[in-house]
Amino acid sequence: MKKASKLLAIIFISSILFYSCGIKKYSATMKQMTTTEIKNVVYTEKMISQDIDYFIKSVEEVTPFPYMNADSLAIQSLAKELKGKGDRMGNELYLDFMRLSAAFNVGHIYTFPPEAMLDEAIKNGDQFFPLFLKKNQGNWEIMGIIDNALPEKNIGDRVTKINGMEMNEIIKQIQPLLADDGNSEEMIGNSLPFLLWAIKIGHPFSSEIIQKENGLSEVVQLQGTNDLSKYRSQRPKNEKEKLDDYITFEILDKNIGFIDAKSFYFVQNKKITQTFEKELETYFSKLKEKGVSHLIIDLRENGGGSSYPADAILQKIAHKPYQQEGGSTMRVSAQFREFINNLPRPIRMIAKKGQMKNFYQHPIGTNVKTENKPSLPKKVKNSFIGQVYVLIGPNTYSAAMMMANAIEDFDIGILIGESTKSIPRELSNALPLKTPNAKIAFVVPATLFTRASGDVNNYEPVTPDVIIKTKPDDIQKKHDPVIQYILEKIEAGK
Repeated sequence: MKKASKLLAIIFISSILFYSCGIKKYSATMKQMTTTEIKNVVYTEKMISQDIDYFIKSVEEVTPFPYMNADSLAIQSLAKELKGKGDRMGNELYLDFMRLSAAFNVGHIYTFPPEAMLDEAIKNGDQFFPLFLKKNQGNWEIMGIIDNALPEKNIGDRVTKINGMEMNEIIKQIQPLLADDGNSEEMIGNSLPFLLWAIKIGHPFSSEIIQKENGLSEVVQLQGTNDLSKYRSQRPKNEKEKLDDYITFEILDKNIGFIDAKSFYFVQNKKITQTFEKELETYFSKLKEKGVSHLIIDLRENGGGSSYPADAILQKIAHKPYQQEGGSTMRVSAQFREFINNLPRPIRMIAKKGQMKNFYQHPIGTNVKTENKPSLPKKVKNSFIGQVYVLIGPNTYSAAMMMANAIEDFDIGILIGESTKSIPRELSNALPLKTPNAKIAFVVPATLFTRASGDVNNYEPVTPDVIIKTKPDDIQKKHDPVIQYILEKIEAGK
């Protein structure tokens, strides 16, 4: 079974900007702004210094609390160290920027993957590590296999070495490249193919594996893969996106509906968004027509995106006042104003008259605080009357995590699975920017969101009403204990 999540947290730009963003000009602009163009050529010390200063200045000016999770003196020290390394190649420079962004310890401060270098690597025949791992009780266990590099019976086995290096040594090299926001070990395990390539641990691959069944150790030669689609910010030109890549709607039997919401990062595509709106309406109409009384919504592998799809679903299932954010603090910055002013006019006008109205009434550098109050859902057709089960886990992130938190704080459904790694008090509403010389695309958050209840003193993650863990054996046997629990619960209640 293949299991992976994207290396990088997905942009959570506010829904007012995403709602109408199918306009071709906007889509093309966003694609350009989120594509890292760095190449494996020499960049001079002066160019690098300018890019580092631009990056830090952007974080400090755009983010309301830039050092909320980091020490400003430590950031300055790291920046000085990176500037002092002199001229260097693009692959090393990209790693330096991963370190710099990770040092802020904020999930929504990150760099986009190096597209040009990945293209070149694949063109040159590079092979990437074909396993996904997960840390379990101090051990790194196989959780997913790409291109049948190993039999599925190996899922759950421990990996102790890769190419002769102890796993602990490999993790020490990788850890500084990712924000220490509570989710880094999940990100490392799920993103190992990309990360090993980044730190130059390449094919041929040999792994020391300890079998779970008998404890025997063996060194296995692994066939690499060139499938890095999960780690690309841009899809290959010949690969067409469709709604099913992000979300699917099913009826499991005559009494159970199932929405597999894998991602909310599709609203920048007008065609997919229109398909989503149409299918959402058709689906809930069918649920009502067939008298379906149980609905499962799976957010376990949803890395986020726009809050618009989340709210569209919530409007269908909520029957009491709710909200997705209890409040926010947004920094007024020249960078965000420029971003809005460069949007297509229809979106720009909506933004300036809507959520961004207060943004223009304050001077640059101001932190604008708002407090929200729960409100009744809009009157919609075919609202769902029945029991809602929402599945969450460590990979429920950003907009999906905020949706789960609304369900938690306002008792809209039953949460089942495992707690989220991140907490619903996060710096988000990320603004895409690009360094002037190496053209490294990155995002910085412009807003600190408060959890749905508005409780600013609650630092807990979203926690399930029913905790059910998925173990390696479950994955190997293609068994989903969370779904099984729900089906058994429904059957018992008949």
